[in-house]
Amino acid sequence: MKKAPVVCAAFLVSVIAGVPATAKVFFRVTPYPLPPARKTGVEDVVVVWPSPDSSSIARLRSGGYRVWLQCESKDLTEAVAAADQALSTGVIVTNPANSNQSLEKQLSTLAVAHKNLAFRNLISGGKQPQMRGRLVVERDGILQVSSPSTQPWLDTNLAIVRLAQSTHPDSFPITYDFRWSTEEVPAGAWHPDADDYALAIAESDAIRSDVIIDLPPALQKALYAEDPQAWSLWKKAMAYLGFASRAPAETSHPVANLGVIVDEERDSYEAVNLMARHNLAFEAIRPRDLTRSHLNGWNAVVAFCALNHEAVAILQNFAAMGGIVVLVNSLENFPWHSAPPFRREPHSTTYTIGSGQIVELAEPVIDPEGFARDLRRVIGRERSVLGLWNSLTTIVTAYRDQDRREITLYLVNYADQPDNVQVQVKGRFRQVRYESPDEPCCVSLSSFERNGFTEFTIPSLRIVARVHLDSRGENSAAQ
Repeated sequence: MKKAPVVCAAFLVSVIAGVPATAKVFFRVTPYPLPPARKTGVEDVVVVWPSPDSSSIARLRSGGYRVWLQCESKDLTEAVAAADQALSTGVIVTNPANSNQSLEKQLSTLAVAHKNLAFRNLISGGKQPQMRGRLVVERDGILQVSSPSTQPWLDTNLAIVRLAQSTHPDSFPITYDFRWSTEEVPAGAWHPDADDYALAIAESDAIRSDVIIDLPPALQKALYAEDPQAWSLWKKAMAYLGFASRAPAETSHPVANLGVIVDEERDSYEAVNLMARHNLAFEAIRPRDLTRSHLNGWNAVVAFCALNHEAVAILQNFAAMGGIVVLVNSLENFPWHSAPPFRREPHSTTYTIGSGQIVELAEPVIDPEGFARDLRRVIGRERSVLGLWNSLTTIVTAYRDQDRREITLYLVNYADQPDNVQVQVKGRFRQVRYESPDEPCCVSLSSFERNGFTEFTIPSLRIVARVHLDSRGENSAAQ
């Protein structure tokens, strides 16, 4: 895929429905006792229903915790009754990716009948946040392994959450979970360690999605027994819990310039996952939700599914106005086929439509890594709202607060060593301020404006940072 013409239009941002202002961190615990909440820094704990010990909920509540019951969708009615009886805070129900709208209706009905309870959708399929050394891709039927020095692989949950939000845009808050890896641990070492907890908490905060993190029974018992090593680990994790709790609570919306249209998540997940990993700021929607108003916030669109005639017409007009459209696994006949293509390549055909382009890929995405790189090249720097360079291990998300005229960036480093991160953000900003668990709010960062972007450097990003960009009095992506 080649670079397309530049869109000469005002930069706009997009809104994803259902994204909370802040993320909530839940810890899934066993019936074994916990130290008081005031000491652990934890507010919300999850007990899997049915609990083998009915008194455990009362014990946790007396320790100052908000207790949630987690259940399968088939057990929802019984779990709600149990939560009511135990004076629990709420119920978290596992919502399979292929569930239909009946569960959503059931949850809505129960929420009306049980106003004392809160409800959450638990989306399965999460991964432990971490960096791996190698990326394995398939090219022409041959598995190829990348060099860890050129392309580290990041296990991140950003794509899972964004796709879930597209499926349940107006539903109860989305929650994800994951299981800790079972790798061998040296004798005397804790697993997960403090950095594992810190990264999981930081990622949830950056995604703005609730997460359930397992608290292993061994650590839970050690904390209750006042084990010094256990508390040394936990106090480090508490710093990240405190940092996440200080996130801006105002109503804010993710910043995105790229629309992703998906229908069947299994067919598009890896491609979307690599788009997230390459810091392409996107919004995912279902085909039925595509409207002309959605396109006001985008300058590029990728469609991974078949589209009806109305959607095709919308995207053709979008391209004519200067947008970039990429159709994946496209085998249909479209109105623009009446004119010769601008470019024909072995796996893609490009048509010029007005001042924009439509790129048709004749097959599914076989190499997600190559696809994401090509997509970023097609969109071009001038269209991208966010960008990092000289950093292969950091993911950035951005949220706009309309009332305060501020954009907040969340930067999460998945590596086990600090990273020098250079950032560019579309627009001009009056002030750039930085904070982290190790650096209280806020430190002013030097920045400069070049070709419509504000650029600055975070010299040593260890795990997570928030950057506040104040656009009052300036022209920026916050407008």
